[in-house]
Amino acid sequence: MYREPPPIMPPQKEDLIYNQYFDYTEKYQKIYGQNTIVLMQVGSFFEVYGDKHAKTGQITKSRIELFKSTCNLMIAEKSCQTPTGVLVMAGFRDYVLDKYLEKMTANGITAVVFVQKKDATNGGKIVREFAGVYSPGTYLPYESEQTTHHLSNNLMCIWLETATIKGTKHMICGMANAHIFTGQTSIFEYETPFLLNTTTFDELERYISVYNPSEVILISAFNEPTTQKIVNELVGIKPQVLHIIYSNDDNFKKDKKTSDEKNSNKENQILENCQNQVYIQHVLSALFGTESFQLCQEFSTYTIATQAFVYLVHFLQEHSPDMAKRLAIPLFKNTSTRMILANHTLKQLNVLEDLSDDGKKMGKLSSIYTWLNRCCTPMGKREYHAQITSPTFDEQWLNKEYETTSLFIKNVHTGSFDNLRQNLRKICDMEKIMRQLILRKVYPQTFYSFYKSLCEISDLLQHEFCCIDEATTYLFGEEEATIKSNLNKCRQFIETTLNIEKCAQIASMTSFDHNIISVGISPKLDAIFTEYGESLATFHKVHRHFNEILGETDFVKIHETEKMGFSLIITKKRGQQLLTVLEKMKTKTLDIADNFIIPVKDVRLSKSTASNEELDFPQLKRLIETIQKCKERMSEEIAAAYLVFLGTFEQDWFNHCQSFVKFVAKLDVLQCKAYVAKKYNYCKPVIDNSAPQSFFEFKGLRHVLIEHIQTNEIYVTNDLTMSKNVSIFESMDKGIVPTGILLYGTNAVGKTSFIRAIGIAIIMAQSGFYVPCSEFCYKPYTAIYTRILGNDNLFKNLSTFAVEMSELRVILNMADENSLILGDELCSGTETESALSIFSAGLVTLHSRKSTFLFATHFHEIAKWDEIRELNCLQMKHMSVHYDRERDCLVYDRKLKDGAGNRMYGLEVCKSLYLDTAFLEMAYGFRNRYFDGQSELAAAKISSYNSKKVRGLCEICKEVMGQETHHLSPQKDADSEGFIGTFHKNHPANLSSVCSKCHDKIHIMDNK
Repeated sequence: MYREPPPIMPPQKEDLIYNQYFDYTEKYQKIYGQNTIVLMQVGSFFEVYGDKHAKTGQITKSRIELFKSTCNLMIAEKSCQTPTGVLVMAGFRDYVLDKYLEKMTANGITAVVFVQKKDATNGGKIVREFAGVYSPGTYLPYESEQTTHHLSNNLMCIWLETATIKGTKHMICGMANAHIFTGQTSIFEYETPFLLNTTTFDELERYISVYNPSEVILISAFNEPTTQKIVNELVGIKPQVLHIIYSNDDNFKKDKKTSDEKNSNKENQILENCQNQVYIQHVLSALFGTESFQLCQEFSTYTIATQAFVYLVHFLQEHSPDMAKRLAIPLFKNTSTRMILANHTLKQLNVLEDLSDDGKKMGKLSSIYTWLNRCCTPMGKREYHAQITSPTFDEQWLNKEYETTSLFIKNVHTGSFDNLRQNLRKICDMEKIMRQLILRKVYPQTFYSFYKSLCEISDLLQHEFCCIDEATTYLFGEEEATIKSNLNKCRQFIETTLNIEKCAQIASMTSFDHNIISVGISPKLDAIFTEYGESLATFHKVHRHFNEILGETDFVKIHETEKMGFSLIITKKRGQQLLTVLEKMKTKTLDIADNFIIPVKDVRLSKSTASNEELDFPQLKRLIETIQKCKERMSEEIAAAYLVFLGTFEQDWFNHCQSFVKFVAKLDVLQCKAYVAKKYNYCKPVIDNSAPQSFFEFKGLRHVLIEHIQTNEIYVTNDLTMSKNVSIFESMDKGIVPTGILLYGTNAVGKTSFIRAIGIAIIMAQSGFYVPCSEFCYKPYTAIYTRILGNDNLFKNLSTFAVEMSELRVILNMADENSLILGDELCSGTETESALSIFSAGLVTLHSRKSTFLFATHFHEIAKWDEIRELNCLQMKHMSVHYDRERDCLVYDRKLKDGAGNRMYGLEVCKSLYLDTAFLEMAYGFRNRYFDGQSELAAAKISSYNSKKVRGLCEICKEVMGQETHHLSPQKDADSEGFIGTFHKNHPANLSSVCSKCHDKIHIMDNK
């Protein structure tokens, strides 16, 4: 991997330092953008400089003012003059570097750090050398979860390439993501005809919404205006930091001919390398082994995504070489078992969080993701996120999840369940600490938390559930005994190497108040510690001896400062008393120990503070110097030994710890699934793998969120079956089980909520969760397409109709018999005639594909169209609403009913909103005069056979008004008096209101 050698700055005077500082600032701002700040160590401080103009007061040549406001620091003027004004500076102490790096990266700033060191090859002179680049997407702090609550920090590279295929311009989009906290990586690639509309970038937007990266590198083959339109309008890429690199040849030429540099020559070389297969193979071999490129065919299959991944690795290594160490081999998201989620499905179904103010007010009820997330560990939460955002149609995996969840619910009683969750909550972010381990950024305090988590895992392994054979197979596979054995050995290694309890108090890598290394690990450290202990013991003997001379226990006191170390102090009055006693002593020496004898004449008093004096004699000075030097040497040796320990632990135990983490994550997600299933009475899905195509059949469906948001009334459940055994019913006039449904009803009756509830249940089931039903049987879908109002991306400067047609194009191109299409008011953005025509054509197309589709609509007209009525597997259903005059309110029953229902309900809603009576009467007049089907019951005619029979809605199709009356028991069977057995042929119960088409079909069937 090409990397520029880290620059080293020789020792310089102040005026030369700031010139070098400004040069580096200019250099790195060109590479990483204007929000880049250089932190330069000068002595014990990290400093940032600026050039303040003498006349205007404007500060230039750095972002020192951004640094000041972000870190809440002061800007001070230096005595050094610049050609235009005066040098200004802001900074902080060296030991709080990590604190300020976290603040800076959290606010979208990239920090370039230069540290001060002694050059051993040049007589120990001070030099400043490049230490690393820290940006929002690459920063990993020392602290564990005690000080940061972020579960993820993702860095993403997106590579947009173009190609001409059969005369049509196509876009290939390759994406790579690295999770900085865990080392997990993924790549994804898709190819589509290039159109500048939102649906072209659906998969890209889904990928971004799932990972929510802090920093994005976008490599684009498009020109600048097109790229900016993609970024700002069509996709909305809004990380903390966005780097845009143009890869087309025109921009390369422009870079070389003008001073307006978009890419440096070095950047162009890197882009060329990332497209070179030899270079790609070299990078992958260095990361994953020499045969990784050949063994993982996906690397050669998904070329652009692999290029994006290689550039991502370069970016990480450029920031810090260790960042790319032990990266996991990418998870290829183009897997054959991942359900396609098109048209912003995760957002439209409220699976992912609504970031609006209204969504935030709902707390855990803001999304399916937040509501179902009852995991207790960071690792479990990450695994849960991966599953809920990437549903699968892998039936074997799904059945295993259902069965194990059922096993958990049956075998773990409430008390044991609570204990398990309590144990899990005590486990720290082990994945993150393992990444810190690679970078050697693990405080002993943090490692103490890691060790305690290993102890908690040991307890979990003894939990009753983990002792069930089926559970151990699920959690460990064939590695149960190995994992348990390795866990014990890992703990023993830590316990024999570290004084683990003392580690809990150390939050530093350089300063140690206690020896955290066990005896026998470092002979050199043991020798220093022995010397330190003996010297300290002698010091305390001296202290006690002088107090004994005075006949007291606390006249002489021990005083300690960080800079000067120990001293013995006494008040001036008592000091004189001590000297008097010493003068009167007959002995000439004070025998403290065999090798520590003090001549009385050497004891002096020197000034310490205004009221105290300090005991002063050569032997004491030497003793204190020995103690101080031992402390310094001990800290150095402890730090060195601790780093050796971290290196050994990484080498010997890293892979085993990954197994421990995997166990915790699986157990945590499993208990989460069992917890919500048990707490909210969800049912176990049943997969019918014998079904010829995808379908669902449920009873008692509820909406996961609404049943908890609307608590004023009992949630009204519904039953529905769609696409089950379609082939059996295809030849019939009307399929008993529909593949498609048009759902009618007024706004607020619950149509969209019902549609969303279906989509949510499918996603939950295909993520391995139980579902909010009393019964749920299905065959998994391979794709879900949604088109639900309220999620229009109006900020993308597209009309509602343009968005609808873009999304409809995707649906019509991709939908098949294993697709589920959920829509709300398709074609609402254009005039009625076009809307009806487009909608009907879409229905006919989806019906012919045997797709499962359900649309909420107000288009009653199409229910009468012959082409629609001939669709055997399309049914009309409605959710009714009526105005109750007695209670003076609108009544929603929210139950799914057959037929299109009453087409005129807008004015009924107006009644409930107390509009003026005269106004309503006028509106009714217009409706009755100009629209067919108005007030259908009032317009219904009386049957000529019996005045008690009203010819209302057709009782067969329930879609149009009945024009004729059908005798259920034929008239030909009546006697001369008109009786058929015991009842008259014209009895109201023997009469049925039917439309002419249904009447003809009945007689055709009778004749057969």
